[in-house]
Amino acid sequence: MSRLLSALSLCALFVSVLGHAVVTTPTPRAIGSANQAACGTGVYNSLKSDKTGPIEFAVAKIDSGYNAAACHLYFCRGLQFDDNKSNTRKYAAGTVVPFHVDLVAHHTGRANVSIVNLATQKTIGAPLLVWPVYANESLGPSQWPKNETDFSVTVPNLGSQCATAGACAIQWWWYATSNKQTYQSCVDFTQ
Repeated sequence: MSRLLSALSLCALFVSVLGHAVVTTPTPRAIGSANQAACGTGVYNSLKSDKTGPIEFAVAKIDSGYNAAACHLYFCRGLQFDDNKSNTRKYAAGTVVPFHVDLVAHHTGRANVSIVNLATQKTIGAPLLVWPVYANESLGPSQWPKNETDFSVTVPNLGSQCATAGACAIQWWWYATSNKQTYQSCVDFTQ
């Protein structure tokens, strides 16, 4: 019995150390040298070691190399456009963009997908998709809504707001209220 309890404790620890969620399709922003320069080595190592982990894990690793003016951890996870220029897509108005989220662990919260202005760090218009309750941990796997991991959004007509690379991104955002953790992924695009 004690072996079983030890094994279960180890499994619980392993699951809590693993991350929780990240967008995998379309390919989101990745970590690189610009992130390390802006955010410092502690944050960089935390984000690099667990791409699905909550932002709060990286916040706990802020060190003297952290530049608050350049590293906005609660906006696109602090991942920098300069590391992702070659991953910028072009989405015309009306483009339907399929998403897949690798949801590793369920923690009840709320989520949305929005177009964000990268300079002002604010949303453009209303969210494209909203989940008032997301990743409900009281549900079992057979009850998990499919649209929490596989969904599509339609890119609206944004006029000239997103004409330049580095101006806009589609941001998937999830705040798990049950454990007070934040998860984000950004997809850079132009229109």
